[in-house]
Amino acid sequence: MQNLPERYILIIGAGSMATAITYDLILHQPSYDIVVLDKDAGAVKKFLAHPGFNGKVHGIVGDGHDCALMVELFKNAVAAVGSAGYYLNTDHTALAIETHTHWVDLGGNNTVVEQQFAMSERAKAAGVTVVPDCGLAPGMVSILAGDAVKRLDTVDELHFRVGGLPKNPEPPLNYGLCFSAEGLINEYVEPARLIEDGKVCEVPSLTGWESVEVGKPFGDLEAFHTSGGSSTMVETFTGKVKTLDYKTLRYPGHLSDIKLLQDIGLLDSEKLSFGEDKSVSPRQMMCAVLEKAGWVSEDLIVLVSWALGVRDGKRVKIEYRLLDYHDPVTGLSAMARTTGFSAAVVLNLILDGQIEERGVIKQELSVPPDEYLQGLAKRGLKIEIAEWYTPDEDMEE
Repeated sequence: MQNLPERYILIIGAGSMATAITYDLILHQPSYDIVVLDKDAGAVKKFLAHPGFNGKVHGIVGDGHDCALMVELFKNAVAAVGSAGYYLNTDHTALAIETHTHWVDLGGNNTVVEQQFAMSERAKAAGVTVVPDCGLAPGMVSILAGDAVKRLDTVDELHFRVGGLPKNPEPPLNYGLCFSAEGLINEYVEPARLIEDGKVCEVPSLTGWESVEVGKPFGDLEAFHTSGGSSTMVETFTGKVKTLDYKTLRYPGHLSDIKLLQDIGLLDSEKLSFGEDKSVSPRQMMCAVLEKAGWVSEDLIVLVSWALGVRDGKRVKIEYRLLDYHDPVTGLSAMARTTGFSAAVVLNLILDGQIEERGVIKQELSVPPDEYLQGLAKRGLKIEIAEWYTPDEDMEE
């Protein structure tokens, strides 16, 4: 392995989210170099060629499952970021704790996050902060929930509607990849968790259709339940709120198209045999087909979230809105900016001592919302926040 700096920040994965995270850390943690690991040599080469990295980034071609390699990389890292497949995060969290390395990841899988929280006492004992699910959704939405709770005396409802969309939608799906196909399909097939009438519920993803007015230039988008976006909020707010739900935003018609693919079995995980020593699941095939079709060249992010509660004896509604576009100057997509910068802001708060709590932490409880929102604004992600008094009947909407 090549000679590396004495201390550095380790980034696992060399995709678009990792590019945004690295871009941010070079600006805001200039005393550290960045080491990026990916098993794809072409991805590492492309990553290192980014014009904003100026020799501060070191590339390693290697497998995140290679225990000996990962121990070597973790032991000299001041912090590490999981920006590859969520299936790596459990082992890498354990390794971060073992090597006394702060850890944040982009998460997205409820089972993996539960495994990470089971290590919280070990992380505390090691003096390590671990933040799973640290992107846009999951991630940013949890911190917005924390902000709403801070603004209200009591909270009755928390609703989150978020979508990564192509700027110029095209058939057949009116959608194009803004992040990995595996992550997308995971959101569509795993059950969604929510709070309804004060109780935790699991519902199938791709259900709960509704129309959401998001304003110009989009008009109405459709929203439906998907997995992962609510992260730990369901456990945190059980017994404290009546309703909490997360839904994904898409252009109208997308849900019916995806439901058709699901209904005919093209999202199934059971492998099918295609002759001797050849088997593949429909889900694997769909991932390959979507990746081959390519990622959108110009994307956008729409976030519309709101909280309903009481302050000073009066009913209040707080609304959060964000619209972000692909940045042609940096080459960063809207999804990379909102996901990567969100994770980077949280990591900066840890490294700068503004998050002092150790263990595996919940963002809605432990990330200071004011400092986080200020960090986003410095990066051009200005979340519009509005609040107004509302009649009692609006609390049932």
